[in-house]
Amino acid sequence: MKAKPLLTWISANALGLGVGFVASLQTGMLIEFGFDTEMHWNFTPPPGQSDYAARLVALLVGGTMLGWAQALVLRSRAVLVLPWILSTAAGFGVLVIAVIWPLMWADLWGRFPGPVEPIIILVGGGSLAGVFQYLSLRREGIVASRWLALWVGGLVASLVPAALLFTLLEGPLGLSLSWPVQTLLSGSVVAGVAAMISGKALFAALSRRPEQFDRPGPVSAGAV
Repeated sequence: MKAKPLLTWISANALGLGVGFVASLQTGMLIEFGFDTEMHWNFTPPPGQSDYAARLVALLVGGTMLGWAQALVLRSRAVLVLPWILSTAAGFGVLVIAVIWPLMWADLWGRFPGPVEPIIILVGGGSLAGVFQYLSLRREGIVASRWLALWVGGLVASLVPAALLFTLLEGPLGLSLSWPVQTLLSGSVVAGVAAMISGKALFAALSRRPEQFDRPGPVSAGAV
């Protein structure tokens, strides 16, 4: 895999999850608080403990944005766009139902010390999205087991450079980052590092598509 396609893939992931993470939180706040902007990006105390629907819709928005950004690159590799986007959104949706809702019910969501909630969303949601994307590729005859393992491992490994980045920015550089900027950087670093680690494996798996599943040319955004 040449450097340019890999850089494109890394950029798409970084932009998709970075912007998607910001859009996800903003969507949840709009649902919970409407246009009462004084309540937006106010995490002390944790907002909206009882709004389960807001959490689900918000993470579906974020997952959709990540899937869409990735699909812009993968469509040139004849990957079906709509199933890929839906699979990505489904991963984040399952995270909400299986993990976040129970934590909200137990009144624990938003009360953990440190960046536990962002890690759950970014690493947990990204991992589950990868599982559903893997299953979608399997239906197209593409076996991407190595990519999935590297993607999940990359999400976990990305926490180290993310922590170092924030330590540098807020420590020696003395920058005071707003919540939206922190959110954007968190999503971008996590997805960018994971894409860098796993990208070659994904493109290698796509190049081994069985002949009976070959489709000539890029697949349009409306393909199913």
